[in-house]
Amino acid sequence: MTGCRTRVFALSAFFGALTLPLAAQEPLPGALTLAIEPYAGSVERDRERLTQEFGRSARIVGFDDGKVLAEPFEGRVLLMRFRNPKDRSALEIMTNYRQALEARGLTVDWHCSARTLCGNAADGGWVSRNGMNLGIGRDIEYVTGQMPYEGGTVFVSVGVERANHYVQVLQTTDMETGQVRVLDAEAMASSLEQQGRITVENIYFDFGKAELLPDSDAALAEIARLLSDRAEIGVYVVGHTDSIGGFEANITLSRARAGAVVAALESRHAVEAGRAVPAGVGPLAPVASNATDAGRALNRRVEIVLR
Repeated sequence: MTGCRTRVFALSAFFGALTLPLAAQEPLPGALTLAIEPYAGSVERDRERLTQEFGRSARIVGFDDGKVLAEPFEGRVLLMRFRNPKDRSALEIMTNYRQALEARGLTVDWHCSARTLCGNAADGGWVSRNGMNLGIGRDIEYVTGQMPYEGGTVFVSVGVERANHYVQVLQTTDMETGQVRVLDAEAMASSLEQQGRITVENIYFDFGKAELLPDSDAALAEIARLLSDRAEIGVYVVGHTDSIGGFEANITLSRARAGAVVAALESRHAVEAGRAVPAGVGPLAPVASNATDAGRALNRRVEIVLR
């Protein structure tokens, strides 16, 4: 069955070392537990799974006077959709989820039964708010609540209709910052003094080629300014590649890319010949695994090394 599989959806994989199975079991020593086994026989539509380390969503917390009441949320987001097992009602599925969650400390904030009371098809619906599409049938069950976790709060919501059900988990967390660096000549000089080398993130080439792309101009200008401001230093410009392709071809490519950077510094920015010396080491100095796309992207880089 393409795109679907039956399994425990391990919130542990997303929220850390957690397990909150529907069947009772002792928690692991020293581990907070919060993973949920879906209702027995359910099949996850895993292509529709949404996971965000830090994102926006909303939690439906009521329906009043024709208006859907939704609490906006920013933090860790997980939303999964499951196909219900045959001959199991929305009421039965919901009752099992609710009993298991309340047994582990969930405080229920709101619950509803039936489309007219839940309002999932009213006021613009729920899909644009929390991603749950519970259809237009009358047989709807929904519950939402919260429980403490790791000094913060986890909000759990379960929505069930005749054929499918959703589980939404929202965890309060701080957004990871400091992931973007804007390097100017002063920052480059500081890093060179402290570390002897620096990766210049925004030098760009087409895949497998050594021609500089126009988006590299700002970085080249800052390297030139560094060399102008620090007349006493010389640098190596070192090209690096991932491990895709032949070894000799990657060595050649890395040297050609480093040479293109040095040539641009000299021809476009009047850097004196010999101040920047090109070198290429191909795949010999990775900073990440070449087994993944993300790792290979990190390994394809240009570094400035103090001479």
